[in-house]
Amino acid sequence: MRTKEQYYELILQNRKLASDQEVMKCTCPNTLCDWHGKCQECVALHRYHNDHIPVCSQPVIDDKLRALVATAEMPAIQKKTECQLSIDIMLKKETKAPVNNPCLPLRSADL
Repeated sequence: MRTKEQYYELILQNRKLASDQEVMKCTCPNTLCDWHGKCQECVALHRYHNDHIPVCSQPVIDDKLRALVATAEMPAIQKKTECQLSIDIMLKKETKAPVNNPCLPLRSADL
């Protein structure tokens, strides 16, 4: 457990990091998303819908799960996310994005 002094130092360090634009830059590879760059809104929507983890957080979770799976001597299989599958289908068929897909931006024709 941290001491009060360690916790205070951590808070100061986090405040400094939060003021750095490079640290706060959106790292999500899904640049077609309406919420790309609006991380607070994105995370809030993912928490509300409770359907999957934001794409930007998935590599962190994957790494931790792979380590856990390795300790259980089980295979870890990488699968595409719902967003990746939707984008693949859209690009393959060259059709407009479905209106109900939260991972893709709405176009004015969809409204």
